[in-house]
Amino acid sequence: MPMNPSNVNKGTIMKNVIAFAALAAALASTSSFAASTTELKVTGVIKPVACTPSFSGGGVVDYGTIPTQSLKADAPTALAEKSVSLTISCDSAAKVGYRAVDNRQASAVKGLVAVAATHKDIGDLAAFGLGTAGGKNIGIYTLRIDPASVSADGTTPDSLYGEAGRWIKSTNGLFGVSGSYIKAFAPSGSTVPAAYKTITATLNVEAIIDKASNLSLTQDILLDGSATIEVVYL
Repeated sequence: MPMNPSNVNKGTIMKNVIAFAALAAALASTSSFAASTTELKVTGVIKPVACTPSFSGGGVVDYGTIPTQSLKADAPTALAEKSVSLTISCDSAAKVGYRAVDNRQASAVKGLVAVAATHKDIGDLAAFGLGTAGGKNIGIYTLRIDPASVSADGTTPDSLYGEAGRWIKSTNGLFGVSGSYIKAFAPSGSTVPAAYKTITATLNVEAIIDKASNLSLTQDILLDGSATIEVVYL
């Protein structure tokens, strides 16, 4: 008996539907066995060596009470040089330098460094401001590391100063007010900064008061010098 084409088509279609249904079932069965996942993270911080500067006496240089009669009327008055101890402590040996930035630079009186007891040949680049009183600038002070006082991990290094990798031996130890010149330390006879863990040095401060005729002496005048010492990683 001849087959009805419509029946053949229906049968073929039915078989295809069944075949696709079976494939879908197989895929569903496979996905049900997929493994669960979780994430492993590897973390940490690569951190540079930390170095901290500190001063003895809390970093305060106190000139106490200065009688007005001790000031020169028509010439600057240089006060006695005072000293504090500077220490730079690092977690481990590090190649560092340091610099000073004047926080009162606008109050510096020009031309006073020339009357300092030491380093008379240095100009205003080393003049840190002492603040103002009654609208008048009080004077200046200088900051100087005593090269002979420096100790680095039990050794006596040479003091250097420079910028952009150009270093020379420092003979007077003076800080510049702009912070552009960095001070560093090297083994004796070398001009290449070395790594140290602990550095100590004596910082000398010399204040110079402007001539009394330029000051407002009808009120208390408070010396207000302020400088920031910054550690620089080389």
